[in-house]
Amino acid sequence: ELLGITAYASCCMGYEFMESAVLATVLVALGDGLVIPKMKEFGHLFPGHPMPRMVFMWAPLEASFALTAFGILTGFASPAHQPPSNVGMVLFASTLRIVATLACGALLGTLSGRLIPRREELVIRGTQVFNGTAVEAFLMVSAVALIAFGMG
Repeated sequence: ELLGITAYASCCMGYEFMESAVLATVLVALGDGLVIPKMKEFGHLFPGHPMPRMVFMWAPLEASFALTAFGILTGFASPAHQPPSNVGMVLFASTLRIVATLACGALLGTLSGRLIPRREELVIRGTQVFNGTAVEAFLMVSAVALIAFGMG
């Protein structure tokens, strides 16, 4: 999909290659909103068929890839009337951003994995703070995800 959209935008629409690639990373991620509801419907019509499960496993990976590619390619796309971007600096910055994201994600995941199961042990002034329900754990995981999202 990514290569097809890039080729179409370059050849038929007259976009430069980098503009076409950025457009492709935007449009390829839109497919999940169309495909997932159809796969749910397909799963109800044909219970036990393996295709919906495969699509549900692949869709988040495809969206993650598209978002990563978009982040990298936008660094290469130079706005009109601006000098071209330094390729070495863009590659270094993108690599550094990916490594920092993975490191922060691993740290947050490790801390969450160790602290959330032990939340019932937290006592302040003799009062247990958390009661250990599943909803409480879900809200804590959601909070960690929002914190990570806010960090950029």
